Amino acid sequence: MYYHPSRKLTKGSKPIIFIHGTGMDHTVWTLPIRHFVRKKVDVMAVDLPGHGKNQDKALESIDKISTYLFNFLDKNSISECSIVGHSMGSLIALEMASSMPERINAISMIGTAFPMQVGEALLESAKQNSQVAIDILTFMGYSYTSRLGGNKNPGMWMTESTRRLMQKSKKGIIYKDLKACSEFSDGLEKAKKVKGKVQLILGSNDFLTPRIRAQDLIDHFNNPQVKEINGSGHSLMMEEPNKVLDYLQELFLN
Repeated sequence: MYYHPSRKLTKGSKPIIFIHGTGMDHTVWTLPIRHFVRKKVDVMAVDLPGHGKNQDKALESIDKISTYLFNFLDKNSISECSIVGHSMGSLIALEMASSMPERINAISMIGTAFPMQVGEALLESAKQNSQVAIDILTFMGYSYTSRLGGNKNPGMWMTESTRRLMQKSKKGIIYKDLKACSEFSDGLEKAKKVKGKVQLILGSNDFLTPRIRAQDLIDHFNNPQVKEINGSGHSLMMEEPNKVLDYLQELFLN
């Protein structure tokens, strides 16, 4: 298991765990990790099995990944934590917070929806390890304005960095990730079981998990914080890093 920053946690720590999405790794969380470390908050950005520097075998379902992460917490003597998850990572956060609500103090679900169904054409393309799947996810992962440079962060830099990260992923990883998202079930019932604080950060121009597809989740959580970033697509922490950071601070530091 790989996580960053790889430093000893304080005794009795209740860290914030950052969980990436499909085909990604811990590096997508560089800005918030650095920020919270400066604030002397214990944080860990993990590489899920088969991703980034984690050499463990990739897992094919959200519940198995959840179990894997709870085992990781146990090995590190972490009894409680909070979770920030993007896309697939947001479903993992929901699964963990519903299966052991006494251990998860808060979750922030970024770029989320339920159900998070994936089209058959995209799944088949990913199964064949086709570049087409990476191109679709990269293109659909950003708003029109970000792709065309209408963002303070260079659009070409954002999309190309995402494409390169996915291209570096191991064979079959993107397919397993997409399949896990598509097959995740009972999300609304699980939302009712969450006891800690809940935040959803959504993009108004998200083409992969449109804002409207998060509404049922919102309705089943108990008093969630709902933050919508106007004009942002699915990759909110890249498109609007400062706004996302502001919302995370509101959840965890206020």
